[in-house]
Amino acid sequence: MARSLDERDLERLDELGYVVLPDALQPEHVARLLIAFEQALPQADGTQHVRLDASTPELAAWQDLERHPVILRAAAHVLGAAAYRTNLHGRNPLPGFGDQGLHADSRPRGRGEPNLVLTALWMLDDFTRDNGATRVVPRSHRLLGAVPKSFAQPGARHPDEVVVTGAAGSVLVLNGHLWHSGRLNQNPRPRRAAQHVLMAGGGVPPVSGASTLDASPTR
Repeated sequence: MARSLDERDLERLDELGYVVLPDALQPEHVARLLIAFEQALPQADGTQHVRLDASTPELAAWQDLERHPVILRAAAHVLGAAAYRTNLHGRNPLPGFGDQGLHADSRPRGRGEPNLVLTALWMLDDFTRDNGATRVVPRSHRLLGAVPKSFAQPGARHPDEVVVTGAAGSVLVLNGHLWHSGRLNQNPRPRRAAQHVLMAGGGVPPVSGASTLDASPTR
């Protein structure tokens, strides 16, 4: 049975803005997702992207991520009654690329405004310190302003940032208001991931072809 988040995971998500769940995907599921990268061409920015459409190999394996218990429970907890898939794709920063400035995955919230976005990064390869694993700034999801320009530049470092590592099959779930970014891949091996961003349902339409997730609580 697919693993989900427990109460301690949700508490960590509330407190720190992120949580890592090991073994969220079985090796067979990871292997199916990786097939799509075999025909994906690298882009000019040094990143290999997998865009989902009817021709994507093992498309059903990607679509299964939308119904994974981790996503359903996290969306219900962070976003409330309804959430829409806005973007699900594959990303692989090639060696020598991937360094990003800190950012959030939505505009800043107004005071008293609820969470607007949830992000999940499914690790299809091991995330390590030398291959550009994602960095986060714990508790920054509580801040209402935008990321300061001094931290939004590639190469800038925040004194409180944490590098999130994990084995293939793990998932990093974060409140999308949390400051985070990819880092420079200094390893010759790939660092492939499935990236999944969900927006709160209040007036935000799904992308073309996307279905509304049932984000009702599972606890």
